[in-house]
Amino acid sequence: MGRGKRWARRRLSAPESLEEVLDRAGENRFAKRQLPIPLARWRAAVGPRIADRARPMELVRGVLVVKVATSVWANELAMLAPQIVSKLVQDLGLDIKSLRFRVGPLDVVEGMKETRVYRKVPPPVPLPTDLAKTIANVEDDELRAVIESAARMNLAWQTPPATSKPPASAAPQGARGPRDAGRGSAPPGYSGAGSGAASRRTRGGD
Repeated sequence: MGRGKRWARRRLSAPESLEEVLDRAGENRFAKRQLPIPLARWRAAVGPRIADRARPMELVRGVLVVKVATSVWANELAMLAPQIVSKLVQDLGLDIKSLRFRVGPLDVVEGMKETRVYRKVPPPVPLPTDLAKTIANVEDDELRAVIESAARMNLAWQTPPATSKPPASAAPQGARGPRDAGRGSAPPGYSGAGSGAASRRTRGGD
């Protein structure tokens, strides 16, 4: 089952305030499960009356699953679904085609499992010749060093991480050697037929 498209950031005409950045980051940025829409943005789009009784839980293939407190609210929001979808698409840029409601407690933390990719901090890389010449023209030594360090680190993060080659396959194991004769095993040179013949001769001679 594919995951739904997350809301797209709008193009900004001016720098954001710190309050807006934190609000956009969500209530718990490092939670193992994230809601498809941050609750602050959900509240701003649908209003506090709906936000207090309904919560977005999952967005899959254009279907937004919304948990509601009661079946009465599920029926009421089902009638308002076209307006809610239009509002979410217009305000948040989400690819939502329909809503699906599920009744349950809103205090239970659910949501989509967050998949994170971790990378080690890469070492700085050498600067390209033209960029190094441009930075060398900065007269202030301290400022030049800061710019050079930042540029090298930025280029390092843009460089795709090197993929390690898979280890060479181990050589096939040789044929297993003969097992040592243990207790109850026949001694070397044992022949079942010869032993039987000797036994018959012994009985015949008795």
